Amino acid sequence: MNIRLTSELDTDVLVSLFDDYRQSMGFKSEPKKCRQFIKTRLIENDSMILAAFEEQKCLGFVQLYPSYSSLLLKPVWYFDDVFVDASRRGEGIATLLIEKAKMLAQGTDVMLVKRTKVLDNGLETNLSNQTEAEGMYLYHSGL
Repeated sequence: MNIRLTSELDTDVLVSLFDDYRQSMGFKSEPKKCRQFIKTRLIENDSMILAAFEEQKCLGFVQLYPSYSSLLLKPVWYFDDVFVDASRRGEGIATLLIEKAKMLAQGTDVMLVKRTKVLDNGLETNLSNQTEAEGMYLYHSGL
């Protein structure tokens, strides 16, 4: 398995999984809109998508949204989306994706901020509870 930052060239392999993610959150399937959303985010560098690949198949992803903190006077990345293909859950892929995001944030001295609103989704609720139990609302801070 290879975890890496994606680019516009990965749009087509991300669409199905991204559409599945939205459906798991109660939204209807809209692959064309998902494709355009992902492509635009990647072209305009509005977000970063770390994805786990096995050969050419995308197994899961974490999406980070870059921003800035006026109080900290430094960049932050909001960790908003994490999803793993239903057939591959329980293999630790989400944990590996989050760890890779933490390493990337630490390597660039950026604060990684977890999702601020938890929706009723088993995977995300589990990750949120684990994070809260550890008292980690911020994954990395240069403070």
